[in-house]
Amino acid sequence: MELIKGETSPAVWLAAAEHLNGLKKSEDFDVILHIAQPTVFSIEDRRVHDEVDAFLKSHGAFGIHTVAETIFPFDEYQRAGKAGLFGPFPEKLKAIQKARSDGNWGSYAYRILRQRDAKGKIFNPLQYMLIKIKKHGKYRASFELGPGSPMEDEIQIYDPATDRGRLYGGPCLSHLSIKVHDGQVRFNATYRSHYYVRRLLGNLVGLGRLQFFLAHEAGLKVGPLTVNSTFARLDTGSGEGSGGHWTKAEAKALIDRCRVIYDKSALAA
Repeated sequence: MELIKGETSPAVWLAAAEHLNGLKKSEDFDVILHIAQPTVFSIEDRRVHDEVDAFLKSHGAFGIHTVAETIFPFDEYQRAGKAGLFGPFPEKLKAIQKARSDGNWGSYAYRILRQRDAKGKIFNPLQYMLIKIKKHGKYRASFELGPGSPMEDEIQIYDPATDRGRLYGGPCLSHLSIKVHDGQVRFNATYRSHYYVRRLLGNLVGLGRLQFFLAHEAGLKVGPLTVNSTFARLDTGSGEGSGGHWTKAEAKALIDRCRVIYDKSALAA
């Protein structure tokens, strides 16, 4: 178990990767990551982001943006706004999934935008979440209750109806808890299994974009992001499809290059 705290997603990614790299099997249980500013990037953060992105793409894996889009389709949000995101996009995403060999691509985004209730009726969890956040904000603003009680809600990602029979290949992101407090949207995400080279930084970017969406649309600020990796692994890729492949030595070299980026900045300061 390890708690890793930092200001930005790339900085926390690097510290987490270094933690796993220092362990005998390069894996650990219950690694807690806390990012104070998940949507803020310094110049050094951007360089680390680009270093990791180039590494993933050159080794046959999805780049950071592609991984982030599986959580929140920021491209679609920029292109068509909230109406496009809530309206036709989920059906477009389903069509994309059917056409791809890796049919699970984008399943997080789809589950955040489309689920069935107990009666089998389709609803949009993210849309209802935004409505509740807006109502909570108006309530506090109207009644001036000081700090007030935080609004709490959750989006369940794991679906036992479709996922219970899978030994592998199910959603690694299983649960997303959202809280609004002191004018900030706070996230807590739970991963049942987490690949720290090919997925983690993209996951952090995607979750930060989802936070930004809710905060921006509700007129609030982006708060901290906490991630609970119940099992974390410094992976070497899947060796197939878009998972890429690299050696442990190559992963370590990537980590070392990223640390040099931050160290040079610290020395210059």
